[in-house]
Amino acid sequence: MRFILDTLTQHLQKNEPVVIGAIIRSSGSVPRSSGARMLVTKDGTLHGTVGGGALEGQCHKVARELFETEKSFRLKEFSMTASDAADVGMVCGGAATVLLQRIEPEQLSMLTKLQEMYLRATRPVLITAIPHGGAVPSMAIFGEEQESSLIPESILATVPEKSRREPYLLNENTHDYFIEPLAHPGVVHLVGAGHVALATARMAAFTGFEVVVMDDREEFANSSRYPEAREVRVLENFDNCITDMGPGDYVVIVTRGHMHDRDVLAQSLQTEAGYIGMIGSSKKRKAVYDSLLQSGFTEADLQRVHSPIGISIGADTPEEIGISIVAELIQVRAGLNT
Repeated sequence: MRFILDTLTQHLQKNEPVVIGAIIRSSGSVPRSSGARMLVTKDGTLHGTVGGGALEGQCHKVARELFETEKSFRLKEFSMTASDAADVGMVCGGAATVLLQRIEPEQLSMLTKLQEMYLRATRPVLITAIPHGGAVPSMAIFGEEQESSLIPESILATVPEKSRREPYLLNENTHDYFIEPLAHPGVVHLVGAGHVALATARMAAFTGFEVVVMDDREEFANSSRYPEAREVRVLENFDNCITDMGPGDYVVIVTRGHMHDRDVLAQSLQTEAGYIGMIGSSKKRKAVYDSLLQSGFTEADLQRVHSPIGISIGADTPEEIGISIVAELIQVRAGLNT
């Protein structure tokens, strides 16, 4: 949902209904898994994807039909044998259920609230209740008393599990419930704006992270050089440049000097940043760590630091190093880091 949420609210603000689609159940080999989203406007423009090919083509057709009928939703079942899949370019067969819903401007208030919660990185959860028997599905936000009052407690009890990042479907008596966590993609704070930072910023933005860049050199830290960044900060110095970080913040320390790295790392360790990485050799790391231990930091503090930074792929050039760093950020975001 997070990939179409901005487009969704923009159209509703213009008093324009849209149709949204979601894969709520999938098995076998299908182009996209549960949670994939698409949005279709009244003129047929498609945003997002549920996998392309014949499956998406049929969903797009149904979406356009929903603008012309009183019925506001449809559940579309897809089941492909191996031969069916080969006909549309898939390797083997699979099955998917897609829910297509027409969303009216009257639903803007709830969806704007969802958008605001997502942008604040409060990890909202959207629950779509799908009645058996053909009644209209409804949406609610977990944690909003007014919105979620009609959702059974047994369903709500599954939501706070912190390990859940992917959508899932549950059945309870007369309803299916599609539970859709909207985890914020994370904010990468690049401290230092040199060549490695430039490559990292591009890859981080490409993979969905928001990017903030900071440096004390304006010729390096500027929006022309970093057009994909949400914010570019020109610092007077590196003092107190990292504050108020939370689990959704990723600090990448790539300044031009060991002492700057050391000071920024000290600042980062006093926050709750979800990721802290520092570039440099093992010799530099030892010198920085020894200095921090002498300043009162503990071995447990230093265990939070990813250094050498990035996944080991034999990276050499700034571009390769940027890829290795962002690969590690993705790994951490997915909860796969050890």
